[in-house]
Amino acid sequence: MKHLFLILALCSFLISCSEKDKTNNSSSTKASISYELDTVMVDAGDEFIHVTWQMMTSDLSKDEKYLYNFKTGADKPGLEIIDLENLKLERVIPMSLDGPNSIRHPYISDVYSLSDGTFYLSDSYDVYRFDMEGNKLSTLTFRNHDFKGDKLPEGTRIDLNQTLSEDQKSILTLYSVERLVDPPLGFAVFDLENESFYYKPLAIFKELEKYRINLYFNDNPAGAMFSSFHLLAKNDSLIFSNGGVNQLYFYDLETDSLSFKSYNSEYTTYEITTSYPKRVDSEEEYRDLIKETDKEVRYGPLFYDSQNEVYWRFTSEFDRMNGETAIFDNVLTAFNPQFEQLGEILLQDDFVLPYKIFIKDGLIYTFLNIDDEVAFVRLKPTLTYE
Repeated sequence: MKHLFLILALCSFLISCSEKDKTNNSSSTKASISYELDTVMVDAGDEFIHVTWQMMTSDLSKDEKYLYNFKTGADKPGLEIIDLENLKLERVIPMSLDGPNSIRHPYISDVYSLSDGTFYLSDSYDVYRFDMEGNKLSTLTFRNHDFKGDKLPEGTRIDLNQTLSEDQKSILTLYSVERLVDPPLGFAVFDLENESFYYKPLAIFKELEKYRINLYFNDNPAGAMFSSFHLLAKNDSLIFSNGGVNQLYFYDLETDSLSFKSYNSEYTTYEITTSYPKRVDSEEEYRDLIKETDKEVRYGPLFYDSQNEVYWRFTSEFDRMNGETAIFDNVLTAFNPQFEQLGEILLQDDFVLPYKIFIKDGLIYTFLNIDDEVAFVRLKPTLTYE
């Protein structure tokens, strides 16, 4: 049961609505957006591709030819290699829970593809590096690392949020109180090349988080819902946002300075203002609150499109009920490399915003489960500059 609520917490990057003043960071260059959609199926042969976790623990290879999908929570965990050129499952790298190439458990939170053909697996406690034959090359344990430099304060731990730097030499994470019942306290940097570590408290994370609902059983935390943070490492900056507000924050790692940009949307509210209880002791109440928060606006992470030289972001917000079906406004927004807003478009009503998104050859791939088989809805955007 506890795992169920942790899964819900991971999946729940939710949020929505406010009247506070905001700066319009639109670019002087504007663009209108149009798009086309198609759907392609992946041939798994005699196997079944692991879709239980909606392919959330996967990553695109650096040459954009493969998707590496970890079989999180499977009885026989492994890394599935999906050939995106030929749309077929090529092979599976098996993973073990014991022996020299073992991982701690089958619940992996992040997969990172590396340019040298190796990959990282992270469960937010340990980070493992493997080659493509399944040989473990290294292990970094967040709590008991022997890197030079700082140690996290007593009573804190690395949070669920993390990202790999552009040069693949550092892992940047958030850190929080031990039980993860409060907003993040700041960020931490693991320099993998120099084996050094430091952390930085930042009060803005507490201010940015729009809600956090903790479920308790017998006075012990058993799960949480919260407005999720998104992290992106670019050059010497950590770029972060909270899904509950239409802003981006930029922390310069070199100068120790923080700045932000706010944006306007024609289609979605600016931020969440709904008040939710911080603590509930009833599973039924917790599930009811999940349904409520599902209707809030959520601003997603940024995805860089090297072909169009823009960052794309999806936003979703409840619009109306059609019988027993909830209809959401799903919006695609484009930003230039300076993170100025170029334009946005409201997507068609039947577009389903998934958990897994990646960009290949200028196409935005979104995962779709069709009768437990893997399909990708490919959105082809066209930018017309004014």
